[in-house]
Amino acid sequence: MGLQYRKAKVKLTYLEGKPEVYKLQQLTYPAVTDTQLIAEISQSQGVNSSQTKAVVDALLNRLVHYMEIGHGVSLGKFGSFKPVFTSKTAKTAEEADEDTIKVKKIMFYPGGSFKEMLKNLSVGAAAEKTWDDGTYTPKPTPEP
Repeated sequence: MGLQYRKAKVKLTYLEGKPEVYKLQQLTYPAVTDTQLIAEISQSQGVNSSQTKAVVDALLNRLVHYMEIGHGVSLGKFGSFKPVFTSKTAKTAEEADEDTIKVKKIMFYPGGSFKEMLKNLSVGAAAEKTWDDGTYTPKPTPEP
């Protein structure tokens, strides 16, 4: 199925004359929860869901642990996570300290599996009937 969109008319209020133009708006889907993922993984692998949840929780625990001490973490074809920060500039070396840090975040760098998926991901127009009032959010049909 891939990504779906609808064409939407928008007014560019920041331009003189406030011209109306068209842009593509992505149709959004509800997020798949961790509970749903754990149930699907445990069913497909023949392991009970409490064991699957324990493994997922342990993986997240280790990801957090290593990133807390400054390491990036690579998960093969899935991708890599790396803790990073940005800081303000300072006029002197003495002024450049922890107080100049603006943002701390986790960067995700997709691995081969995601890069391949994006390369092959289809994008198409949604059926008009799904957009009667512009707020319809269909549920995807997950494949096991």
